Amino acid sequence: MSVVAIIGAGDIGGAVARALASRANVDTVRLIDASTSVAAGKALDLMQAGALSRSDTRVESAADLAAADGASVIVLADAAGAATEWSGETGLDLLRRLARSGSLDRSVLICAGAGQRLLMQQAFDELGMSRRRLIGSAPESLAATARALVAIEARAASNQVALAVIGRPPDKMTIPWTEASIGGHSISSMLSPPQLNRIERRLRGLWPPGAGALGTAAALACEAVVAGSRRIFSAFVSLDRDNGTKAPVCAWPVSLGPAGLERVTSPVLTGRDKVVVDEVLQ
Repeated sequence: MSVVAIIGAGDIGGAVARALASRANVDTVRLIDASTSVAAGKALDLMQAGALSRSDTRVESAADLAAADGASVIVLADAAGAATEWSGETGLDLLRRLARSGSLDRSVLICAGAGQRLLMQQAFDELGMSRRRLIGSAPESLAATARALVAIEARAASNQVALAVIGRPPDKMTIPWTEASIGGHSISSMLSPPQLNRIERRLRGLWPPGAGALGTAAALACEAVVAGSRRIFSAFVSLDRDNGTKAPVCAWPVSLGPAGLERVTSPVLTGRDKVVVDEVLQ
């Protein structure tokens, strides 16, 4: 049975649960929050909606972090009533508690928040967490925004656009346009350099994405971990440098599966892309 445990019933956590319940590709969603009434209310609402949409995903609520034990995927989102997602010392303490319980030995951890890149770096540096089993899904929501902007410029359907975001949004990021495509055709042959530059400028101003986009990106990552996927995700990960050391957490195109990070792709980078990547990986 596939179980996804979501830590936090805030806006992002609720959006993850909603996306998973509506897509009905996992068996059970557990919404965990100390505010039991909020978590229970959202779980009940999603169960009622599921009865209407004929989704068979079960949505449960819990107050105890122990409810995450046994989950295939644990999503770190935001607490009910909190202004931001789990981060800083509070987020690090939460990860320590999950590690002590043994939950992280058996689960892949997805950080759903746009600001959790720094928390991931702390988890790697201070807690020694596995770099394959801790992934940040927020860059995929930014890549989806980029695909929508490209579709508008090219007058095409966004689901025909393939591209990835790499680097550190919003200031140190780029899109490898040489590998991006629309319906299998190179984007760089369909849109002019000024158009591509305009898309990137607009994209920088659209970080961080909203809770709905962040939640959907996290849900797609959960499904890829549960069932495997050929899809390429833009995700926060820690890369290996050429000298064998670990680079800072950054956005990069990867594939996900039951082990978490299955494969890191090697996009073709232009000279401009390499400058951005070198700055990020220092």
